[in-house]
Amino acid sequence: MGGVRRWEGFRRLGIRRGIWGAGGLFFFLLALVMMRDGASRLAPPLLSSGGPLSPGRSLGLGWLMACLALSGSPVAAAAVSMQDAHLLSPAAALTMLTGSRLGASFVIFLIGWSYALRGGHRRNSLTAGFVTFWVTATTYFPATALGLLLLAYTPIRWVPVRLPMDLPSPLSPVRALAAAVEQALQGGLGRLAGRPVPEEVVGGSLFLLGFFLIGLALQALDRAIPLPVLRSPGDDPPDDSPWPMFRVGLAVTALTMSVSVSIGLLVPSVARGWIRRERLIPYVMGANISTFVDTLFAALMLGNPAAAGVVLTEILSVGWISLGILALGYASYCRLLAAVFEGGLRHPLLLGFFLAAFLGVPLLLLALG
Repeated sequence: MGGVRRWEGFRRLGIRRGIWGAGGLFFFLLALVMMRDGASRLAPPLLSSGGPLSPGRSLGLGWLMACLALSGSPVAAAAVSMQDAHLLSPAAALTMLTGSRLGASFVIFLIGWSYALRGGHRRNSLTAGFVTFWVTATTYFPATALGLLLLAYTPIRWVPVRLPMDLPSPLSPVRALAAAVEQALQGGLGRLAGRPVPEEVVGGSLFLLGFFLIGLALQALDRAIPLPVLRSPGDDPPDDSPWPMFRVGLAVTALTMSVSVSIGLLVPSVARGWIRRERLIPYVMGANISTFVDTLFAALMLGNPAAAGVVLTEILSVGWISLGILALGYASYCRLLAAVFEGGLRHPLLLGFFLAAFLGVPLLLLALG
């Protein structure tokens, strides 16, 4: 009898996860098409007023958007949609992907601050956010330079040449629904304003609606995917090899499709001192490579070889830089991060300056880029 109840429980859980997964995938695709269509309406006025965004401005835009959205995945998907609508060049799309990862580390800071404010150990609570940002910055900036070099000297279609670019065929009903949403939005805005609204207003509204919807879709997909069972602190291998935690970060983020989720899972353990800072560094490196799984899927579903090439170029560049650090200079890299971290904790003004710069730098890039 107990076995029957357990089987029935598993069956119901599987049905619930299937519903969440199907719904999340459908709304992910719908939001993707809505953002692409909205960006297409924005393209003519933006191009006539100064052309596509430069790589510097797109870096700041992705960084700031991810800070505001508390997630990098919707921003990365937006970069793919904007490139598909010719609002971003391949180079600008690449830097916007980098900005999305830098800004996404802000949510880890917020989680750490919440633990510190509730009486947790301040040093340990801030560790996860600090490590996430600095590992991301020190790997993504050189990786972006490498990726821009590859984009400049290699045809953009070289990466996805063997990828199945006929995947968007199931998007026909999704496109029809997106068109219906666009018409309803245009009519509703027109009635609200008492006159027909400009194309860029409709496009901007549709893009923002899709951006909001893709965040909800990713949350639904998170409910569909069972969270992995992480090892207990006592199972931490005694040696100082970074490779086990690197592989765990790679796998967990590929499953959850979110660095915020995969690293957020570890924040309580780091805050309590169960996981050392040195163990978190390779975990974040692995997470930063596989975090673009959903973005690559978005590019494939749009049927855009150039966008898929940009995403894969980013993945390969980050992977090469991260593997080079782990294989050739991991010990020195850990000492450097530890020195910066300890200096920030000993001098609160430095920590305050860092947090101010965290939000000020993307604004500066938008203004001067």
